[in-house]
This record gives sequence, structure tokens and C-alpha cells, in this order.
Amino acid sequence: MVLFNTYRFSKEIPTKPTKELPALPDSALSHLRAAIRIPTIGFGDGLPVDTLQFNAFWQLMEHLYPLVHQRLTHQSFNALSRLYHWPGKHPEQKPYVLMAHFDVVPVEAATAKQWTVAPFGGELKNDTVYGRGVADDKSSLISILEATEKLLSQGFQPERDFYFSFGNDEETIGHGAQAIAKYMQEQKIQPEMVLDEGGEITREHFPELKRPVALIAVAEKGYMSFDLTVDQAGGHSSTPAKETAIDILSKGLVKLREKQMPYKVLPVIQEMFQRIGPGLSFAQRMAIANPWLFEKLLVGELEKDKSSNALIRTTIVPTIVQSGMKDNVIPSVAKAIVNTRILPGQTPDDVEFFIRGQVDDPRIVVTKASQPDYNGPAAALDSKGYLLVENATYQVTKDVIPVPFLSVGATDSKYFQPFSEAVIKFLPSTDSKGFHGIDERIPVSDFKRMIYFYQIILTQAGK
Repeated sequence: MVLFNTYRFSKEIPTKPTKELPALPDSALSHLRAAIRIPTIGFGDGLPVDTLQFNAFWQLMEHLYPLVHQRLTHQSFNALSRLYHWPGKHPEQKPYVLMAHFDVVPVEAATAKQWTVAPFGGELKNDTVYGRGVADDKSSLISILEATEKLLSQGFQPERDFYFSFGNDEETIGHGAQAIAKYMQEQKIQPEMVLDEGGEITREHFPELKRPVALIAVAEKGYMSFDLTVDQAGGHSSTPAKETAIDILSKGLVKLREKQMPYKVLPVIQEMFQRIGPGLSFAQRMAIANPWLFEKLLVGELEKDKSSNALIRTTIVPTIVQSGMKDNVIPSVAKAIVNTRILPGQTPDDVEFFIRGQVDDPRIVVTKASQPDYNGPAAALDSKGYLLVENATYQVTKDVIPVPFLSVGATDSKYFQPFSEAVIKFLPSTDSKGFHGIDERIPVSDFKRMIYFYQIILTQAGK
């Protein structure tokens, strides 16, 4: 039975024709670089932002894309987010929504000197564009507008309505996108497909396939943060007690990290392996084809890499630790913020129960520190939206293997999940570098592919 399943599973991964990408106009690169030079930084939920920079960004967009702003209607939400509407030929068809955000995370002062370029310089070096936000997510927003401006100049009108949802605070909590989603829901606008960032094309994670793999996310993990707080008498540092608040919290965090929540291989991940399986080794194919026998072996392999481990379990990690105000004072309070990314099917209450059990110390008070994000059902793989994205990916990437995927990061598209038929999270960039880190960048070839990808989405959406 094991060998029969394995050989039956062993089929060649199909390929489909690829189109030659159109030439990239010099103006597109200059537009992207100009967008990077405006530091639209989000510092945290509730913290003030430099609204002059955010407004300057929109002034720049209005200048760079005159046809978009002459022929598409737009309105603002929470002052800084925008929703554009491009009416189609057949308004009776359900619309599509293309999403992006233009806020960026700060550059850590401690790492600023490690950048090889100015973080907000928008520099072009070795056919690569550098700068904070170029990969996350301004290149997507600019690509949507570039594709739209070009099609408008050609007199094109889409078959169905399109909406462009551009959020200003995705990196914090996404109030802008939330307001847009609420408005659309109130207006009874039910998108057939929503397309946002999330998955990407990778050559690094499946090197044995020797082909690029497009990770088209059809679901995402939930998001929840918890406060872990210890309140213990402090005092002078010259006479420390046996345990301080910092000691107690530190021990609790160590115990929390010693064990993970139980794994679960979701159907979307099973389908991903089914689709890439024919290109793997015989032993790997045997494990995938016979999960009833080899699932633990497969899980053991996934656990070895932090990226694949995040696909099969809820992750829990401390991200902020706060305590103390002076070097000779033992603090009375120590606090940690623990961030969790919750697997679909599990709840914040499940995670809180696990945290309490692992910490196992009543002196450590565990409380929810954020509102839980929605992690709804996965988009159907036979939906029009998924098939359109899959087909567009084939056209812009040679020898690509598109597979369904679970996004481990939170996106603004979560707010559209309750009233949209298919929420897809994917950009055709390749193994992006510097996300939230040093020397954030994308190759010019990726930017070129993204613009053409959106052109295909816009022009083939009625088919």
C-alpha cells in the first residue's frame, strides 16, 4: 500500500507558457524611488505619526498618476487611508479589490549604521532598489498605480469594478483598512476576490525542485499579544532579595519558550505538499503520500526550519521586555509583551491557557494586550479569484509551481475576510530581502514582474 500510494503520487509537475515581460519605463523606477524617499513611518498603535509625510505621499501620487486621479473616484478614511473605485463594463459582476499599504516600520537606531545605503534614499544599486518600505509594501502600491495609469492611457476599462484599498497603518493595527472594509460592508459591496500582500515566489525554500515556487496564501494566521506582568517588592540594589520581579519574569519566559503548542497540518499545507511532491525525493514523496504512517517524520523535518515550523503551529515569542529605571534600584514591576500568531482553528483563549500552563507561576499575571485578529476560512482553490492569480503567476514567471499557502504574518486583508468570497495574499516578488530589517530591497526585475502581474489581473478579471 505504501509503495502503491507513492508511485501513484509520482507525477510530473506541469508547466505553462510564460509571456515576455514588457519593458519597464524609466519613469516607473523614478516613481518608486520617490515614494521611498517619503518616510511614512508608523511607530505603534496610538502613537502619533508625521501627517505631513503621509499627506506628502498622496500629493506625490496625485502628481505622478494624473489619469488615475482624473478618472477614478477616491475617498479618504481615517484621514490618511484611501479607497479608489474604477467602474467596470459590467457592474452586475462582483468586484475585485486590490490592496496595499504605504506605511513603513521605523529603522532601529542601533542598526541604522549597518545599512549600506540611506534607509530613505530610494537608491538604485546593481539593478536593485533599496529603502525602507520598498518591499513592504510600497512597491505593490506603486505597481498597482503604474499598471492602472498605463491601461487608462490606452483607453482600457475593466470588465468588472475594481477597488484599490491603500492603508496607512497596516504596520500597527490597520484602522484605515478596517474603516474601508466597514464602509464596503455597509454599502453591501461583496468582493468576489481580494488580493493583498502575503505569499511570494521562492527559490530558496525548495531548492531540490530547481524551479520557483509561488506561495499563494489563501488563509492567514491570527494575531494576538499578551502582557506578562510581575509586581514584586523592589528596593536598593545593594540588598537584593532572593528573587526579584526580573528574576521571576525571566524564569517564566524561559519556561514558556521551552515547549511549543501542538502541531497541526492544515488542509492548505497538505495541498501544498501534494502539489510540490512529484519534484521531491522518493523518501519525501513516500512521507507525503502516506501521512497516516509518516506524518510525525514529516513534521520533524518541518520543525527544523523556523519558516516551515510556523506553518504547522501557533508561535509564541516575547518581543518587548520592560523593567527598571536606574542602575542602583531594583524595580518592583517587570513586564513582557508576548506576540502570538495563531493557527486557524485555535483561539486566543487556547493560547492564553497554554501560556499560563507553561509559565506555571501565579506571580506572573497574564492578560490579553490586543484585540484578536480574524483568521477565517481559506479561499477555495477553485474560486475565480484564486484561479486568476494562479494563471497570472504562470504568465509572469517561467517554470513556476503555484501552490496554496498559509500566510504567517497578519495583513490588512483580514478585515475583508467576513464578507469576501476569496481573500488571496500574494505578490510575485522573489525571496524578498530586508523585511523589517537592514537593507530592505527588491530587484528591478521583481518590480517589472509586479507591474505586469497587476496588468494581467486588471485585464483578465472578466474571463
